[in-house]
Amino acid sequence: MLFNAFTRATSRPFFNQALLSLVLASTGWLLHHTAQADTVIETTRIIYPEARRDVSFKITNASKTAPSFVQMWLDDGNANSTPEEISTPFSLTPPIARLKADSSQVVRVVFTGDALPADKESVFWFNMLEVPPKSKEETRLSFAVRTRIKMFYRPKAVKGDPLEWMDKVTWKVVKGEKGWMAEANNPSPFHMSMFSISLGTDGKYDVVADGGMVNPKDKASFPLTGTEKLNKVTQKTLRIEYVNDYGGATTKELPIVLNN
Repeated sequence: MLFNAFTRATSRPFFNQALLSLVLASTGWLLHHTAQADTVIETTRIIYPEARRDVSFKITNASKTAPSFVQMWLDDGNANSTPEEISTPFSLTPPIARLKADSSQVVRVVFTGDALPADKESVFWFNMLEVPPKSKEETRLSFAVRTRIKMFYRPKAVKGDPLEWMDKVTWKVVKGEKGWMAEANNPSPFHMSMFSISLGTDGKYDVVADGGMVNPKDKASFPLTGTEKLNKVTQKTLRIEYVNDYGGATTKELPIVLNN
């Protein structure tokens, strides 16, 4: 059996199935099992307030016929690290679970009390690796699918609503050595995550940047594509799709003057 693994973030596709099928066809492999996880997480992000003794959420095996086997762990941002190499100030139970078909499992996270910054959020990542059952067919292609979502530890001293702080993040669009960039300055104690960043006029947003995250009290730059149209109009509208605490989009728009 040929075995592969894919990592995905919940807000983006994690592989190109058409390209994968083409590669398999060219090598004589038959695709019997696609890289699609049966086990899903009920949330797209985890918020851990310091005042809580623990936080919990569910994972569910959506398959109506087959059980699923998953391994779970937390990391500090290094996606290539293994569970054995990682040390975070949290315990997670259970680290391994077998879910019957069409069943759920509660996952519990507990803060162990190690020192973390008190004046701003800290970010960690929850990982869930679903391991496929072993196939008896030599031509069956199986995949282990890893899903990663962010977990934000929010200290008691961090006050306010992230939605209100979104209006205090300042943006500018500048042209540097590597082309046009959207630059953000985040004065808040919260991590600001974005689905997308786009620039345009009259409701047409044809200059875009991939989403990302700006750390608390920090700055970040995002490369823009489609910038050949930027020199025609210096006054633009910047549209930012922020990710809120519930995993939904909160859209903010602001006028931007281009800085060459």
